[in-house]
Amino acid sequence: MPYITVDGADLYYEEHGEGDEIVISSANGFHPTYPAALAQAPTNYRVYTLQTRGFGRSGRLDEAPPQGYLNRWAEDVIALADHLGAEKFTYTGISHGGGIGWVIAHRFPERLKALLSVVGTPHLRYGVTDSSEGRRKIVDNPGNTEIIREAMAQIAGPTPEGREELREAVMELALATKLERDPKEARINQGMPFPEAKDNDALREVLSTIDVPVLILGGMRDGVIPPGSSVLAGAAVRRAKTVLFEDEGHWIAKESPERLVREIKLFMDELDGTALPARNEALSLAGGEAGTV
Repeated sequence: MPYITVDGADLYYEEHGEGDEIVISSANGFHPTYPAALAQAPTNYRVYTLQTRGFGRSGRLDEAPPQGYLNRWAEDVIALADHLGAEKFTYTGISHGGGIGWVIAHRFPERLKALLSVVGTPHLRYGVTDSSEGRRKIVDNPGNTEIIREAMAQIAGPTPEGREELREAVMELALATKLERDPKEARINQGMPFPEAKDNDALREVLSTIDVPVLILGGMRDGVIPPGSSVLAGAAVRRAKTVLFEDEGHWIAKESPERLVREIKLFMDELDGTALPARNEALSLAGGEAGTV
């Protein structure tokens, strides 16, 4: 099992695939599907998943890092990239893992080829910047099955029609993971990216300084990262592309990873200049003219 030692902590990571495109993701824990799916066709990337310090097989934390959890975890991702010899890499993260990516994009933009943010744009500001309501319920009630299930259902959002059985299976797996965590893990509250931004105008100003290609993938039914969060970030970041799924919520990466992979494939091909030609170019290649039918 591969580990990297960073500032006295042994951090656990896994490698998926053998492609040339390096993708790093970090989170408290990973669902079996995404982001490992990016190591398979049609993307075939080389994917590294880094478990955040304080959780699972990574080293424990006796106290909160002085720079804050998200900043500490972002620095750990950079350390892994250095260990891998990856001067530039693509980062993808889900929810709190997406928050890590936004911190990297803000603090270490020169290291990123792109940020792929999955239901992970910075929370909208309503006077609270320490965490979402659902997250606070989970942190404040470790081991309480009923409250944690209720909080996770709130975070996930309404269940799409026809997906009830899958949602229940995902819920049971997520609930078991939460209940199995030791007390130190269960009480970690990572907070929000950019807590210094106390309102949405201040958040928009911070995001406007980010100069990295960003793909924002969100769900219209998300119970913690509402579509307004994705729209705010997409409008503030100059090189952002925003895709919102009407019938998806906060658990899109667990329930519909193939939809994420398709959008990521297109976005990365556009960055590399290998995507299908734009309409005007396609018309020109076919001997037609733009605007003709």
